[in-house]
Amino acid sequence: MSHPLSHKKLTRSHTTLIDSAIDVVKCAVEMPEVSKVSLGIIKKLSVGKPRIKFLPITGGIKAVVRGNVYIQEIFIYTTDNKRTTTILTKLFEGK
Repeated sequence: MSHPLSHKKLTRSHTTLIDSAIDVVKCAVEMPEVSKVSLGIIKKLSVGKPRIKFLPITGGIKAVVRGNVYIQEIFIYTTDNKRTTTILTKLFEGK
C-alpha cells in the first residue's frame, strides 16, 4: 500500500506514499522549479479509478492523488504552477 521515500526536498514529518503517488513525487522533487514537497494524509476509500487533481495554494499547488483504494494530498511548492501541473498530469496519465 505505502512506501517510504527520502529526498532533501521532502518534509520530514510524513514520508509515506501510496502507490499511485510515487512517480508523481519522484518527478516533482527532481524539477528545478520545485523547492519543497510535503506529503499529506492518506485516507482509505472505496474502490475507484485512479486520478489526479490539482488545486492552487499559496506558493504552489496541492495535488490530490487517488489510487484504487487510497487517496493522498501532496503539497508542491513551486515557482511555476502551470509547468509543474502540466508535467505531473502527463506523467500520471501516461501510466
